[in-house]
Amino acid sequence: MTTTLDTIGDGTRTVTGNDRVREIVKRQEVTLIAVILVFGTIITIINPVFATPANLIDLLRSTVVYFVAACGLTLVVVAGGFDFSVGSTFTLGGISAAWLMTIGVPWPVAILAGIALGCLVGFVNSVIIDRLDVPPIITTLGMFYFVAGAVVIFTGGRDIQPLPAGFNAFGKGTLLGVPVLIWYAIVIGIVFHIVLQRTRFGYNVKAVGGNLNAAVANGISKNRTNAWLYAVAGGIAALAGILYAARTGSGQVSAGGASLTLTAISAVLIGGTSLFGGVGTIAGTALGALLFATINNGLAIASVPAQFSNMIIGAILVIAVALDAYRRKRSLLSRFRSR
Repeated sequence: MTTTLDTIGDGTRTVTGNDRVREIVKRQEVTLIAVILVFGTIITIINPVFATPANLIDLLRSTVVYFVAACGLTLVVVAGGFDFSVGSTFTLGGISAAWLMTIGVPWPVAILAGIALGCLVGFVNSVIIDRLDVPPIITTLGMFYFVAGAVVIFTGGRDIQPLPAGFNAFGKGTLLGVPVLIWYAIVIGIVFHIVLQRTRFGYNVKAVGGNLNAAVANGISKNRTNAWLYAVAGGIAALAGILYAARTGSGQVSAGGASLTLTAISAVLIGGTSLFGGVGTIAGTALGALLFATINNGLAIASVPAQFSNMIIGAILVIAVALDAYRRKRSLLSRFRSR
């Protein structure tokens, strides 16, 4: 077995291939994959319809909007922030783009305008948080209610339809037999993964969330980083709402809201992103969103009441956050003992 030496403090320790395997097995993503496979196997035994290609495609398609909305949120939480406004920004994106299309604005321009409006909401969040020192939870929760109310007032509570055929094709088409929505999610996920794991900005995000004082001492601007983070989170949440509008063929006032907000946040936390900041992956968020979709889809196929789905998801969320706190505590103890 190949071995290497890791330096710790004034000494060294041997790292073997088995150590690496154990580290991989302990990763949150591996645990989630195992849970999804076990749950899927059980549901397939109960009702083989679950494993049919048509159902699996539908399952992935239902994962898309939650995952896309959660991508920006993942970066915010990794940086030690929080964003409760994603659900109403989601609705705002779909409604604003749909309204612009109904007054004659070309649908590609309407999409860009909807995304820009979402970015503006996120940027305002960052200004309130950093300039007025209002905690992120309070700021974004207040923004959630403000935007949700503004959407209802603007639309009168009515959905906006019909929408142009080209826009509907943008959300309902297929590529190589797979819905284009799934391809969009894959591309967006890859981009966010690269940004978080392979760029200087991603390093800054993790540094701000992991140790703010050290990050500032190394010349990283917390305010500038937050401005970008919240703006991107708002823009990508608006894009998710636009994709949902394209899929359904209408801008829906009831889309998004508290349900999407809680699902996106839960997917991020269940996916292994630390509530304390500094740690998180886009792959974990994708698996967290997929776990939600699998549970909801599987229990529906097994004719289990939806209340049980909520109970299972709630339990998994509490366990995930508890494990995160436990791992953080062990990590701190390990660092203390190595000194």
